[in-house]
Amino acid sequence: MKIIDTHAHIGTSRNTGVTITEDELMGVMHKNSVDAALVMPQPVGYEESCLVHKRIYELSKKNPGMIYGISCVDPWTDEDKFIYETTRCIEEYGFKALKINCHGHNVSPLSALCEKSYKIALRYGLPIVVHTGLGTPVSLPSLVMKPATDYPEIIFILAHAGFALYCDEAMVAASLCKNIILEPSWCQTFMAAQMIKNIGSDRVIMGSDHLTNLPMEILKYHCINITDAEREAVFYVNPKRIFHLDI
Repeated sequence: MKIIDTHAHIGTSRNTGVTITEDELMGVMHKNSVDAALVMPQPVGYEESCLVHKRIYELSKKNPGMIYGISCVDPWTDEDKFIYETTRCIEEYGFKALKINCHGHNVSPLSALCEKSYKIALRYGLPIVVHTGLGTPVSLPSLVMKPATDYPEIIFILAHAGFALYCDEAMVAASLCKNIILEPSWCQTFMAAQMIKNIGSDRVIMGSDHLTNLPMEILKYHCINITDAEREAVFYVNPKRIFHLDI
């Protein structure tokens, strides 16, 4: 069964100080038999995000079919610079999604600052990953319902699916907006099981967020009572479809 990690990082987080290198990421992927990962910068400023985007692209060239990029530019960045870097990630680097880090960049999905992300995602037919959970109130899962309703053509992925504390809220948002997908990293096993049961195995994907989480996030789906077909959907079928991956 192939496994795709839909939430990986390289670089240094300005929030936590945690640093993840390319070699560390690839080593953990190989150790845990992960076939591919979607990789994005940690929350950083504009210049650093540009540098990390380039690193992700170079890593993808060295590991074709294993590494795919997700752009993450601070929405507070000047609009011209934001659009330039985000479109470069898509057109030149072949990145597969955009990320709005509500907690890391202190921005609500309801903010006009995020409109440029929605318009770019709509233009290129790409999904948007939205951080949820830590960093409330700007990272409440329910806040994604408004853009998901305004932009029904865009797939919105709730990163961390509420981060344990707001899992129920994430499920309510997904139940009301069919273009919302749940990525329950950091959530309890029973909550992941409820998401698959209540929202559907076709709308849940696996992500790790941090290197040491990866084996535990994989194990999570082997500890809950789901079928092999449901497990394969979470690990592989759904992310392949949602992110348009050639794996």
